[in-house]
Amino acid sequence: MLRSRLGGSYGLWWLYHRLVADAVALQKPTKFPLVYEYLGGPLGVAADLGCGPGVFTRYLSRHAQVVWAGDVNLSTLRSVRARHRQITNVRFVATELSRLPFAEGAFDTILLLEVLEHLQDDAGALRELVRVLKPGGRLVLSVPVPPGEIHADDPWGHKREGYSWTELRELLQGSGLKAELHGYAQFRFSRWGAKALGFWARTFRVPAPIFLSWVCYLDHLLDAEERRAGGHLPSSIVVLARKPLLCPAGDPDSGSSGEAHL
Repeated sequence: MLRSRLGGSYGLWWLYHRLVADAVALQKPTKFPLVYEYLGGPLGVAADLGCGPGVFTRYLSRHAQVVWAGDVNLSTLRSVRARHRQITNVRFVATELSRLPFAEGAFDTILLLEVLEHLQDDAGALRELVRVLKPGGRLVLSVPVPPGEIHADDPWGHKREGYSWTELRELLQGSGLKAELHGYAQFRFSRWGAKALGFWARTFRVPAPIFLSWVCYLDHLLDAEERRAGGHLPSSIVVLARKPLLCPAGDPDSGSSGEAHL
C-alpha cells in the first residue's frame, strides 16, 4: 500500500526522499550541483532517458518546452507518470537506448544519469543518442568510476565497474560527441556512506534513516583542487558533451519545433 501511494503522489515521494537515505540522498551533496550546472538555461526539447524514479523530470519540465521521460522499466515509468500527471509538458515512453523511437535531431538536451554502465553496447547507445540530438545539442551524463560492482547475474545490472575519464572521453569522441566539461562527484565520504547504507539494508531489511547519508556532506571538507583533479576516490563523473554543430547559423531547419516526433 505504501509503495503504491508513493508511486502515485509526488508529495509523498518528495517527503520519502527527505526522510530516507538511498541513492538519491547519496548523490545530492556533490553530484546534483554539477548536473544542474551542466544543464544550464533553457533546455528546448529535452529527454530524461533511463529516468528511473524521475528525480530530475520535474526540474526539466520547468526549463524545457517538452520533456520526454523514458525508461525500460514499465513499473517505474508508470510511477513517474502518476507523480507528474498534472504537468502538461511531460511525455512518457517505454524504450531501450539501443532503439529510440524518435526522429533524427529531435532533441536539444538529453539527460542520461547512471545508465551507460548497464549496457553491453555502450558505444551503440551513444551513437543512437547522437542520432536523436540536434546539431549543437547537448548531452549531460554521469557514470560511475572504478572500483565498483559488476552484476553479472542481473540482466539490467552493471556490465562494467565504471569508466575512467580517459576511457569515457574516448568513448564519447568515437561516438561523435565532443566533451566540453567534466567534473567528479561523490568522493571518499560518499563511498563510506554507500557502504553504511548497504550494511543497514542487509542487516535490518528496512530503508535506512536519512542521517546515514549525511556523511556524504563531509566530501566538501576535502581539498577542492584535488577533488577537481579526480582525487579523494570519486565514485562518479558528470560530463557535458555536445553534438558538433553542422548546420549554419540561422538555418530554418535547425530550430526547435517543441515536439519530438515518434
